[in-house]
Amino acid sequence: MAPTPQHRETEETAAGTGSIKSAERVLQILDLVARHTDGIDASGIRAALKLPRSSLHGLLRVLSERGYLFVDPDSRVYRIGLRAWEVGQAYSHNENLAVLIGPQMRALRDELNETVQLAVLDGLDNVYLAKEDSDHPLRLVSGVGLRLPAHTTALGKVLLAGLPAEEVRRRLTGVTLQRFTKSTVGDKAELLRRLAAVRANGFAEDDGEYTVGLYCVAVPVRSASGAVVAAVSCSTPSARAGAAGDRAQRYLPALRACAGRLAPLMAPLS
Repeated sequence: MAPTPQHRETEETAAGTGSIKSAERVLQILDLVARHTDGIDASGIRAALKLPRSSLHGLLRVLSERGYLFVDPDSRVYRIGLRAWEVGQAYSHNENLAVLIGPQMRALRDELNETVQLAVLDGLDNVYLAKEDSDHPLRLVSGVGLRLPAHTTALGKVLLAGLPAEEVRRRLTGVTLQRFTKSTVGDKAELLRRLAAVRANGFAEDDGEYTVGLYCVAVPVRSASGAVVAAVSCSTPSARAGAAGDRAQRYLPALRACAGRLAPLMAPLS
């Protein structure tokens, strides 16, 4: 007996739901593997994403066969594959943007003689678009294309503060704020209070919240409408930053001037 229209609709809805779930899982896997530059094995992926073993192995097989993941034949560790890199290269705006913002970032670096960075917000992470290192022996864990939890960085707090408070609360729903040092904000209510202060002050600071001994200060880059589209920061060892309380004032004029010059260049992101 042929299926009724209602039965066919139920089957198609179920199939569509399954397809969406599989697509979400594929993207979760790619995002996770991309964050593990040294690679991650199947058990690590399964533990991080809580995926069924049978579904995970099927998805990993397809992604590997299509070239989106590379699996080391000896260690069975997965890394981002060539095809994923090719897809990323098709997004040419980042390359063009780097050419445009590079001179401004280098000028800021030269003016402050400190490491400077530019980032945008993705969910609850800040993603780095540009970084210019100073001549000082300072090594940061960040880099172009990498991401860090926004609640742990000055850049991230500026970006989160650019959202309405209700949107921040929504994004934090069900999320545990990971602590990386004793200074990391691990309490949501405290984070919301700090973001309110960032909105009022127009800048954010981070003193050892992700990396012990490192001080950062960041300001927003705004679109013509006033929306926060990016953030620019300066990073320096805490000991060189000066006494707590007024240390930000040493860097804010240059940062704000640079943010003003960057604003029209970031217009495509607004």
